[in-house]
Amino acid sequence: MSFSDHSRRLDDAVMIHLGDGLCTYQARAGVIPGATHMLDRDFEVYGEDQVAMRVTTISVRCTEIAKSAQGDRVVTPSRTWTVQQVLEDDGHWRRLWVS
Repeated sequence: MSFSDHSRRLDDAVMIHLGDGLCTYQARAGVIPGATHMLDRDFEVYGEDQVAMRVTTISVRCTEIAKSAQGDRVVTPSRTWTVQQVLEDDGHWRRLWVS
């Protein structure tokens, strides 16, 4: 088994144990139904003035969502979120600041 196979299995396990189900990702390029996501309502970021603030984030798998941009929408069963900024992207997971 290759490293990428192990990485994919690890991503699957993380989503099974920490994921919040399926969502629909609405980007300018089109709609991606059935994407997995993880919601975090208590993520800490630092503003330009280096003051910490708590924000809501949604993490998506890069294999499911190729690109993310400000203004994209993430539709979950409980509400629709608007992407404000991409905070992190390590090639496997992308953390999006949403409101």
